[in-house]
Amino acid sequence: MIQRLLPETPSLRAALYMVLAMGSFVVNDSCVKVVGRTLPVGEIIGLRGIMSMAIIAGIAAWHGALSQIGHIGSRWVLIRASFDLLGTVAFVTALMHMEIANLTAIMQAVPLAVALLSAILLGERVGIRRSTAIAVGFIGVLFIVRPSPASFTVYDALALIIVFAVALRDLVTKRIPAKIPTLIVALANAGFVTAGGLALGLYNGFVWPEPWQLALLAAAAVFLASGYMFMVATLRLGDLSATAPFRYSILIFAIISGVAVFGEFPDGWATAGMALIVAAGLYAAHREWLLRHSARTPAP
Repeated sequence: MIQRLLPETPSLRAALYMVLAMGSFVVNDSCVKVVGRTLPVGEIIGLRGIMSMAIIAGIAAWHGALSQIGHIGSRWVLIRASFDLLGTVAFVTALMHMEIANLTAIMQAVPLAVALLSAILLGERVGIRRSTAIAVGFIGVLFIVRPSPASFTVYDALALIIVFAVALRDLVTKRIPAKIPTLIVALANAGFVTAGGLALGLYNGFVWPEPWQLALLAAAAVFLASGYMFMVATLRLGDLSATAPFRYSILIFAIISGVAVFGEFPDGWATAGMALIVAAGLYAAHREWLLRHSARTPAP
C-alpha cells in the first residue's frame, strides 16, 4: 500500500526521501531542545545514544552487517566517530541556547566548509566561482551570528566549530574503505557519541528522567535513525546534486518548529543570511555537478 503512494520515478522518489530525511532531523532536534530545558546535555546525548545504538544494531542485524562489526576498530572509522562526537556535543549545547532555525541554517554551510577544507588540506582545485560561492555562504553565516561585541556569544562560536567539525568528519568519511558497511560506520558513531555523552553526564551530573522525557528522547532516537535511513535511500536512488535543492527543505521545517514549538521568529538579518547560504550552496552544488559531468563526458 505504501509503495503505491510513492512516486514511480526514481528521481522523484529520491527527492521525497530527502524531504522526509530533513523533516526527521528537525523533529529529532525539536525533541532534544524541549528536553534540554530540564535535563543536562550529557545525559540527553547518552540516553538518546543508547536508544539510537539499539535501533541501528537491530537494523544492522536485520541486514546481516553485524558479521563485519570488527571493522568498528578501523582507524578512519574511529577518527570519523571522534569528529562526530565533537560535532554532536557542540550542536546539542548550541541548540539549547540558539534559535533552531538559525542553527539549522548555519549547518547548511557544511558543504561549503568541505570545499574550503578540501582546497586547504587536500590541495583540491577550487575555481573562482566556487570560491565566491563559499565566501557568500559564510557571509550569510555572519549575518545570522552577527559577531559584534554586544551580541556575539560563545554559542555562536560553537555553531562555527560545529560546521568545521562536521566538514572534517565528511572529509574523513572519504577515507573509509568501501568494504566497511555504512551501518557499521553508523554504529561506531552512535557508540562513540553515547560514550562521550555518558562521560559528560558523569562530569555534569545526572537527573532522574521522567516518563515524558524518556518518551521524547525515544522519539528523537527514532527520528534520528529514520533520517539516516532516508538519506541512505536518497543516495542510492538519485544523484546527490540533483536532490541538493530538496536538502534545504530542512530550513522550512526548522522555521515551522521554531515558530510553532518555541515561539522563535527569525529576524531580517537571519532571513537574509539563510537566503545567502541556500543560494551559495545551490550554486556550489551546481558547479560541482558541471565539473563531474564534464569529467565523465569524453572529448570529441
